[in-house]
Amino acid sequence: MLQDQTRNSANLAAPDSVCVLGAGIVGVSCALELQRQGFQVTLIDRSEAVIETSYGNAGVLATSSVLPMNNARLWKSVLPMLLGRSPSLRYQASYLLRNSRWLARFMANANQASDSHRVAALNSLVRQSMTLHQRWLQQAGCEQRLRTTGWLKLYSTQNSFEAAAYERRLLTTAGVDMQILSCEELHQLEPGLQQTYHCATWIKDTASVDNPAQVALAYRQLFIDAGGQFRVADVHRVKHSSLGFELCTFDAQLNCEKLVIALGPWSNDLLSQLDCKLPMAYERGYHQHFSTSAQQPLNRPIHDVDGSYVLTPMEQGYRLSSGVELKERDAPPSPVQLEAVIPNARRAFPLDHPLDQPWLGRRPTLPDALPAIGEVQHCPGLWLATGHHHIGFSTGPATGQLLAQLMSAKQADITAAPFSPNRFF
Repeated sequence: MLQDQTRNSANLAAPDSVCVLGAGIVGVSCALELQRQGFQVTLIDRSEAVIETSYGNAGVLATSSVLPMNNARLWKSVLPMLLGRSPSLRYQASYLLRNSRWLARFMANANQASDSHRVAALNSLVRQSMTLHQRWLQQAGCEQRLRTTGWLKLYSTQNSFEAAAYERRLLTTAGVDMQILSCEELHQLEPGLQQTYHCATWIKDTASVDNPAQVALAYRQLFIDAGGQFRVADVHRVKHSSLGFELCTFDAQLNCEKLVIALGPWSNDLLSQLDCKLPMAYERGYHQHFSTSAQQPLNRPIHDVDGSYVLTPMEQGYRLSSGVELKERDAPPSPVQLEAVIPNARRAFPLDHPLDQPWLGRRPTLPDALPAIGEVQHCPGLWLATGHHHIGFSTGPATGQLLAQLMSAKQADITAAPFSPNRFF
């Protein structure tokens, strides 16, 4: 059934009509910014609730996440990872074999020249997104969800701290505000931690939220309150013509002049129908919420580098997130990684009972670990905002702003060239 959650009706075939598919943080950011540029926008998602990738992230707006996973340091750790010695990565061998071309291109980007280029590009997205998040949360009356206390990277040994020197150099170049903390300084900052660490890096210009799904819903409400249309519909077929796009659900047909696909790991389901399939792989990840009996709560998210987990104070409890699983997008859940890091997290902080079942999310990753943002050259009117791997929440608002500025033919606030989807076509 096609549900319409708007106070206004609109002719989707009208000039400047845009349909945005996907109402996660990236899609809703695109809808909001396109609306503010004067477009007639309909936002469409198959679910009214935010239940996919934008629900399950760690809620961190991380200036320190601008260094992609496939950086130059990856070559030193890839063998232990492939041998299964790293709890931060699990993979299905048959999946990597089927996607060997993607893997070869992914690894080809693991060099210092590529790192410098990509860090600069992602830094522009993250910085602008931070500004927009703060502005939009205030406009939505949700500024209380934002913590500006930064986050911590914890190192159990001198070796693991030294192994991150390359990352710290690049982050310093990108202007990330970091402070190295001794064991004593760390426990003054976070007295609730019960494990002794060698040292920590405090990323001071990072923020976090207590419920990323509610943030995405608040931004959607801003869009609706300004007259935007939100529809719950499962678009399973799309056709392109000189008049625009025809979107087919199971019981209706919609038409629009321009189409934005912001479906994250599901983007290729429709892009393949338009001969625009992206070279996309899937970083699967798990989380679970826990209660605590700690007398001193955590004041910010922590990333235990040696323990291979992230722990974030959330509205639903303490959210424990595990590493990356490379596997088919729709393969059955296998939360082995999450189960493996629970004891690690409990050594650091007194987690008690699980409050829910393990949650599985999928994150879309392109070979250069940069998102695809912009119009597809050989399919006029088709715009992409996808491929944000594990930093969609940190880059979503600026993605929406950049896409809206490009679609309006206005001067963009940040350089768009690194994100052009045409690098793959």
